[in-house]
Amino acid sequence: MKNSILFVSICILTVVCSLVAPWWVIAPIAFVVAYLGKMKSAAGFGVPFLAVFGTWLLAIYLSDNGVVAELMGKLLLLPNWSTPILSACLGGLVAGFFGLSGALFSYRRKTWVNG
Repeated sequence: MKNSILFVSICILTVVCSLVAPWWVIAPIAFVVAYLGKMKSAAGFGVPFLAVFGTWLLAIYLSDNGVVAELMGKLLLLPNWSTPILSACLGGLVAGFFGLSGALFSYRRKTWVNG
């Protein structure tokens, strides 16, 4: 239940912040949500990755009529259908690694010093 709430919050924050900020705003969003949500390391990577991947893929298909996909396909020598998936994967990886960092940063191991 907690991970689904964090998933939806990452999706909403990604959409809202992407309207006024550059694309890399997904990195601090994923970090902060994973840190404040006290995610485990696997969820810290997976939840932000899937949230940003799905959000970007949906946004690319809804807002683009194939123009940018065609230009990126020519530039990268890839088929037109694969460029939105590649873009969403790259955004998901950025969010996933920053989410993993936030999750590991919030993890506090018990040692003899802090009991």
